[in-house]
Amino acid sequence: MSDSVKIDGLLPLLDKLNELGVTSDDAMLNAMQQGVKHVQGAAKMLCPVDTGALRNSISAEAEKEDGKIVGTVSTDKEYAAYVELGTGQRGEASPSPPKYPLESGYRQDWKGMSARPFMYPAVEQTRKSLPKVMVNALKQQIKKAVMGG
Repeated sequence: MSDSVKIDGLLPLLDKLNELGVTSDDAMLNAMQQGVKHVQGAAKMLCPVDTGALRNSISAEAEKEDGKIVGTVSTDKEYAAYVELGTGQRGEASPSPPKYPLESGYRQDWKGMSARPFMYPAVEQTRKSLPKVMVNALKQQIKKAVMGG
């Protein structure tokens, strides 16, 4: 799933950082790192726990990609999609999160398990607070640059 966040008032903050000698790309990369950590924290709180391996595998990273600053929250556990979307008849009947628009692969010959979403709800839960987290990170960088640290 790919989604973007709009931050009002971003350009004046980046201009201020540039005036203080901090490159806007570095500032945005740092702000994005703070943002994805915010989403990662929500995903870990919402993640169902059996052994804890899935929750512990949720990672967050920010990087510059094709001239854009991109943040990603993900897991390397192959079964994460089954937990998020469910399997079989129960998975297909689960109301959340939105299902993949192409062929789902839900087998109808077994009951399966209900969806226990954690990633999608984490994004939705943090959607409104994420810009504030990132703006606060930029403001902290301005303070740091002003103080000479």
